[in-house]
Amino acid sequence: MQHTRDQRGVVEVDGETYEWELRRQPQPKGGGQWDGIAVSLRHQDFKREAIVQFPMPMRANGRPELEKQRVNVDAVRNAVAAAIEAGWNPTSRGKPVVFDVDADGR
Repeated sequence: MQHTRDQRGVVEVDGETYEWELRRQPQPKGGGQWDGIAVSLRHQDFKREAIVQFPMPMRANGRPELEKQRVNVDAVRNAVAAAIEAGWNPTSRGKPVVFDVDADGR
């Protein structure tokens, strides 16, 4: 697993280059619920954006991991493939599409 503190980067999936950018750190939703990090994805040559939301990491005692999260580059790579499989067309035009993924980006 490759983790990084960078706010943005590049991953390659099936020979195509995708840019990613950290969009949001974990934040409380209310009622004891939390949103995990969100990462925006974009094909290097096109503007259509996908936003993937990862779950909040939890400690063994059931409390959220409140320290600043690092981005798992392998999970971002998996998230690109999962978003495309779920119907995201990075070459099309339109509003950003939001996807919820698991901790591994699937």
